[in-house]
Amino acid sequence: MEQREFLKIIHAFRRRMNLADFFKKSVFALSVGAGVGILFQATALFVPFYDANFYMILAFLFAEASVIVAMLVKRTTMEQVALRMDGFGFEERIVTAYEHLGKEGTFVGLQRADALRQLREHKDRIRIPLMPPIPKMGLLLLLLVASVGLALLPSGAKDRAAQLQSIREEAHEKEDEIEEIMEALEQLAQEELTEEQQDALREMTESLASSLSEYQQADSKQALTAASQKLNYKYEDMSSRLSDIIQDLQAGAGVSVVSADAMQEMADKLKNLSDMRQARNDGSGTGQSGSGDGNGQGQSGNGNGNGQGQGGSGDGNGQGQDGSGDGNGQGQGGSGDGNGQGQGQDGKGNGQGQNGQGDGSGGGRGDGSSSAPHDYVSIPNAIADSGNLTGNVDSHDNSEYFRAQNGLNWEGEHTSYEAAIGSYEQNAYEGIAAGRYPSGMEDIIKEYFSSFNQ
Repeated sequence: MEQREFLKIIHAFRRRMNLADFFKKSVFALSVGAGVGILFQATALFVPFYDANFYMILAFLFAEASVIVAMLVKRTTMEQVALRMDGFGFEERIVTAYEHLGKEGTFVGLQRADALRQLREHKDRIRIPLMPPIPKMGLLLLLLVASVGLALLPSGAKDRAAQLQSIREEAHEKEDEIEEIMEALEQLAQEELTEEQQDALREMTESLASSLSEYQQADSKQALTAASQKLNYKYEDMSSRLSDIIQDLQAGAGVSVVSADAMQEMADKLKNLSDMRQARNDGSGTGQSGSGDGNGQGQSGNGNGNGQGQGGSGDGNGQGQDGSGDGNGQGQGGSGDGNGQGQGQDGKGNGQGQNGQGDGSGGGRGDGSSSAPHDYVSIPNAIADSGNLTGNVDSHDNSEYFRAQNGLNWEGEHTSYEAAIGSYEQNAYEGIAAGRYPSGMEDIIKEYFSSFNQ
């Protein structure tokens, strides 16, 4: 009975000592973790370090985990507790009695009874504080406030880090997308195809591998945009090439019958990805409006007649060509009203102008049944060559175009389609030489203009 009571008292003080030791070590460990967190946050003020908060929290968790492991590995023993209790004026009575537990004898019994009596009478002498000293607690609180304050402090480096993180997240999504398509192309290449078709699939895979590398190295919005533009072009090109391969297979050009459905599915997927990406880049798709009387259909934004309100209010008159009928659009720069009368197959089209709130004439060009050729580009504001026009050049009411014997004519000179494309091509190559385009777009521009020469 005496031994059980004696052990119960020692166990109670052991729990208190372990709890006090845990708090003491935790304050120290968390102070170290807060110091490491302050270093992370200070670095994030000057260097793009998006994960500074995460690593600061990780430092706290690691510090506390180390305390728990230390408490489990190195526990306070009963003998250590007895020695600590003797330090409060019991003159080693407690530790001696603990060492002779389980032993019998007159001397042992008397010593144990004396130790137990002293504990009952003077147990209140033993005071083991649970919390660490106030200065250590204050230091921990100060470090915590400093680390949190630095985490909330804005800086240019933090903004840059957030931007880079956004770029990397978007790039990572594209990387997953590209890897998925590459894997699908590799599976298609395992089918029985001609050597030419196998080479085409390998070229597509290598081209996507190049885009994958570009996304992995993208570190700015400009680089990401350039990579997306090239990838969009590649998707469209690969979709077309896969469609050609499918046609060859259906015509019997393949070595054997392959899964054309899988290849068609891949072509459709690439086409959809290209259209979605193009829609995001443009901000909106191409809209059409109007309806044709007969065979004409108007297209918005593609009118041949333009009317402008002058000085905030006024009337502008324009006339469309070749199947364009009554075109109504938004006037430019003012609130004016205008109407245009069309020639050809009496199609009616509605076109959209720019930046105005009034009604100006903008004839939507109809896809009618007119057989008039359109192998020229009109250049307004140039001096008209009266030898090339039919009608009264000098009396057309200051309009930019007027009705002649054979239809509507623009003031100015006519230049051929090839000459106009050649001029654009020359400007594009001059832009490449001057470095005005994003890195990596040179080949795409060259391929675009070379397609007109084929």
